[in-house]
Amino acid sequence: MTGVSTLGQAISQVTRIRSQQTLMTKLATQMATGKIGQDFSELGSGVMLSQRARADIKSLDRYMNNITHADRRINVMMQAINEFKAQSENFSSALSTFMQEGTHQKGDIVYDSNDPNVAIGMSSAEPDVDFQTLVDLAEDLFDLLTDLINTQDEDRYVLSGSDTFTRPLDDTSLLDSSISSLLTDWKDGTIDTDALILAVKNKDTSVSSRALTDNIVGYSDALSAGNVGDVFVRADENAEIRYTARANEDPFRDVLVGLAVIKNANLTPVVDAYTPPNAPPAMPDANGAPGATSEEMQNNFYAFFNEINVMVDRAIDSVDQTRFRVETARARLDQFQKGHMESRNILLNTVSEAEDVDISEVAVRLNSLQIQIEASYMVTAENQQLSLVNFL
Repeated sequence: MTGVSTLGQAISQVTRIRSQQTLMTKLATQMATGKIGQDFSELGSGVMLSQRARADIKSLDRYMNNITHADRRINVMMQAINEFKAQSENFSSALSTFMQEGTHQKGDIVYDSNDPNVAIGMSSAEPDVDFQTLVDLAEDLFDLLTDLINTQDEDRYVLSGSDTFTRPLDDTSLLDSSISSLLTDWKDGTIDTDALILAVKNKDTSVSSRALTDNIVGYSDALSAGNVGDVFVRADENAEIRYTARANEDPFRDVLVGLAVIKNANLTPVVDAYTPPNAPPAMPDANGAPGATSEEMQNNFYAFFNEINVMVDRAIDSVDQTRFRVETARARLDQFQKGHMESRNILLNTVSEAEDVDISEVAVRLNSLQIQIEASYMVTAENQQLSLVNFL
């Protein structure tokens, strides 16, 4: 038993051992976590430094997350635009290589009954292989490019501007019927070639009363009305980056209209068609381009055809302007992202300086403390076994 004379010594020893055990637990936790403590109250003077740095890191993470989402959408957008351009170039190449001579119709030449040297049509309205191949390509590409215009990132349409949940383009057949009506009026002389070209190339009714407006092409009501805003991403506390590309921008619209013209059933035949034994002065079975002779019809047809080719080529060049604008936005976002990463690393170092421990130092202190505790236990054990002999 512990006597009265040794009670103070025993209490002091127990207190010392408990203190050593508490310190042992703290050092063991530091060794396992690498941190000074498990809550901010243990950081002492470093608590404010740590909290401020962590708040700044949280803010940077939010901006970096914004940029990551925007970059993904830009990648999807650019893939669609690049593919749109590539397929448009295929169409342009097919237009350019189309033989701009002859009627491109099957059958035999039909001559004027009053002048057998003047060709006024063909015996068939069916297009030849070259023309039919071009029409088939236009039909296929129109569907493909419509799908590209309606590209989505998850449930958001990337070419709808700020109206991201609305499909930007629908083929309502209104475009096809409007072009067909224009071609019919052109062929019967209601409008001339210049008026036809003006209507097809414009979407402003103040320029042409029969312009192919955005609504006619099939764009959404919001896009057609010009009520769709830009798409921005908050890249920093004081910076918003715009990365908008709208489906109804002129390059996309013009290529789609060009495809719609070429695939329209009323574009052919190039010259009037008469089914034998019908012949002039009988009315033709199918009207070609306006003109009194096959030569005049071909001239009018290719005057219009060449304008479509030029419109498509200019649109393809303009697609590059859209691509450059979006790529510029992506480059700026990349700069912000790199800057945020550097700032974040600096802040992490600040947090580390405030919160982390020197593992080597902790290991030395832990080892030393273990020796001290073991020695304390031995002393306590000997004190509990005191005898008269040991005392003497």
